[in-house]
Amino acid sequence: MILNPPNSETPKTPPVPFKGDLFESVGTLRYSFKEEYGYRLVLEIDQGIIDYYRSMIPKWIKTNKQMYRAHISVVRHEVPPNLEVWAKYEGEEVKFVYSNYINNGTVYWWLNAFCTRLEEIRVELGLPVSSLYTLPPEGFTKCFHITIGNNKGL
Repeated sequence: MILNPPNSETPKTPPVPFKGDLFESVGTLRYSFKEEYGYRLVLEIDQGIIDYYRSMIPKWIKTNKQMYRAHISVVRHEVPPNLEVWAKYEGEEVKFVYSNYINNGTVYWWLNAFCTRLEEIRVELGLPVSSLYTLPPEGFTKCFHITIGNNKGL
């Protein structure tokens, strides 16, 4: 079986694979720094998104609510090399899209979220486009995530 016939181009993989439909929403950028936690930048989003999708998890599957209010982590457990621009966009409203497909791994439940503006801000801070904490717990690259619950301690 020949997967790619001679003189044919290898099929291009979509840059951001996802399942489900994409929906647009908006959030607000919030910067913080705490000695015990370090630098943190989140996009605060509508709590209704989290509440709605967590309600879609079957009731026989026990899940905990996420620890923090609804957000997308942009910087977490990282020291941005370019601190001159830290807090530059405090309070800025940012549009993003998210998939309605509920992902789950061994511990977390989440929605994939995509936003080129958040990627631009990470680059301006001197950080790579994505990090261990901005990526979904188990899955795609070049996207962010919205945690909707977890199975910790259950």
